[in-house]
Amino acid sequence: MFKQAVHIIKNMGMRYTLYRVRHELEKRIGVLKKRHPANPPLKNFISLAEFRDNTPAFVISPRESISFEKHPNSGLKQNAERLINGELQFFNSEWKILGKDYDWVTNPDNGYRYDTSKHWSEIPDFSSSTGDIKFVWEKLRFSWLLTLIRNDFHNDEDHSGFVFSEIESWIDANPINRGPNWRCSQETSLRIFNWCFALHFYRDSEILTEELWSKIQNVIYWSLHHVYHHIDFSRIAVRNNHAITETLFLTLSNMLFPFIPETERWAQDGRRWFEEEIDYQIYYDGTFLQFSMNYHRVVVQLLSLGISVAEYNGEPFSEKVHEKAYKSLNFLYQCAQNETGHLPNYGPNDGAWFFPLSDTDYRDFRPQLNALHQLLTGESLYNEDEVTEEAKWMRAYESFIINRFPPIVNKMGVMKFPFGGYYLIREQDTLILSSVVDIKIVRHMQIICILIFGIRVRMF
Repeated sequence: MFKQAVHIIKNMGMRYTLYRVRHELEKRIGVLKKRHPANPPLKNFISLAEFRDNTPAFVISPRESISFEKHPNSGLKQNAERLINGELQFFNSEWKILGKDYDWVTNPDNGYRYDTSKHWSEIPDFSSSTGDIKFVWEKLRFSWLLTLIRNDFHNDEDHSGFVFSEIESWIDANPINRGPNWRCSQETSLRIFNWCFALHFYRDSEILTEELWSKIQNVIYWSLHHVYHHIDFSRIAVRNNHAITETLFLTLSNMLFPFIPETERWAQDGRRWFEEEIDYQIYYDGTFLQFSMNYHRVVVQLLSLGISVAEYNGEPFSEKVHEKAYKSLNFLYQCAQNETGHLPNYGPNDGAWFFPLSDTDYRDFRPQLNALHQLLTGESLYNEDEVTEEAKWMRAYESFIINRFPPIVNKMGVMKFPFGGYYLIREQDTLILSSVVDIKIVRHMQIICILIFGIRVRMF
């Protein structure tokens, strides 16, 4: 046991070690339960009429106010029908049938049903009996709402009844701070972000009633409360894209929910933490500390969302955030295959795609790169409608865009990203990526492939 403790301190650092000790003590003596109470008081702030009359600015407008061109799409319609019929695409790969009355707490991978009478701090992430909790979290993230929203816009349909019934179903099945779906602060943050898309797009729907709005306000408040009072876990024990998601959620809280008094403090602290995380996690050359192309794309989408909302509300981030966003964009764009938008599938990839705002393939990074590029430079990287759609949903073509960085172009020859340990060779029909290897080895490998096999190697 002593050797294990020494190993943890040596490899993870004293800050991490002290926090983990504190966290375990707080869990065992009941501090977490007190800080995150079950059965808390109901929190309501404004009426539905007040929300509709003074809707806070978000990246999406009510459907009647959206003016960009519609493109009717049979594939999008088919996916919307699958969702309504109780199917869900897990990890952007396999469709599974959950059923129309899914209870939100049963693991579809093994049938285990979590106990919603237990406080979230008593729920394990993984065990032999429960399986992997991510199978339960996949639907509760509500990213699939964006498929329905896009379908209703492009195909002139209205599934607001289904959307709000699903939100209410989740609220009724998941009491505040109890069960598996209150355990992860990142999932909590993403859920509310995606609810915001629905609340703004379907703002004037008759299905959104005063009673439901009361329920939603209450969950929004306790979600923010949960994230704020558990933020040390992501900022110390995890410190990856989780911390960026959660601190962004707090940062935008006062803009999105100004009717909640506590958001003034939560947003002030959140902004300071968010800017610290961006500066820490994105290296000087634009590479990302998780060494994962897909998780880096996750951060790009969060940056697009955050920068758009902040700029639109007249509360821009620091120049450091914009510079790190631009350098991230440059790194990923240089690594991308121009024809498909694919990047090398390097590093962990669990299928995460928080805001699916295009019909492109999951491996295609172009919509996300284009949206952030449009926000930062005022120029598009691509011209295809299916690629530029995400930028439209993110308000990237509106007049408040930053437009202070030069457009990014593909560079040819050898490129070094020394902080992340990446090396690139791009020629007319060749793109090679190497990580933490001397660039001479990469050059020799390319030459050998040409001389012996007569081919140029594409690492996709």
